[in-house]
Amino acid sequence: MDRRAFLQNAACAATASTLPRWAWSNPPALQSNPFALGIASGDPTPDGVVLWTRLVLAQPAQMQATHTVRWEVAHDARFAQIVQKGEAPALPQLGHSVHVELRGLQPARWYHYRFMLGDAVSTEGRTRTAPAAGDMPDALRIAFASCQRWEHGHYAAWRHLAAEQPDLVLFLGDYIYEYATPKNTSDLA
Repeated sequence: MDRRAFLQNAACAATASTLPRWAWSNPPALQSNPFALGIASGDPTPDGVVLWTRLVLAQPAQMQATHTVRWEVAHDARFAQIVQKGEAPALPQLGHSVHVELRGLQPARWYHYRFMLGDAVSTEGRTRTAPAAGDMPDALRIAFASCQRWEHGHYAAWRHLAAEQPDLVLFLGDYIYEYATPKNTSDLA
């Protein structure tokens, strides 16, 4: 090997080792939106929140593989002011769910977040950190939700709840339904 070829190969190897993992991994060729199940955040603390999503993968080979999902947190909805970003594995053993525990954020502040896999980008989510310890606001608007059966229809109450912009939403849980899901759920709405 001549000196020039050696230097070119060495430069390529050095460059590849400095790229983020998603830049050199093979993202899956996606047939549909991998974020069709949505995104969520919760468990706010004064310096962080938990972000969550679960991938929907259509092809059997994709369902067996671990995928690297990128995520970003920003001050603005356009993601011009990125605060944190990173990668998280979506493991087949965990149903390709992604769970990111953020730290290092400012207390009582709104943030925008999103997930990315290959060229696919999730919808934008908005979350808020808890107030600092001992810094309780004068008023706190809390909403709560409980048992719903998804196949019984669309829940306009969620749209109304979001429009009210509560400081905190508590989900009190669900119960296990005592009757089977009907074969045709389209008539239940």
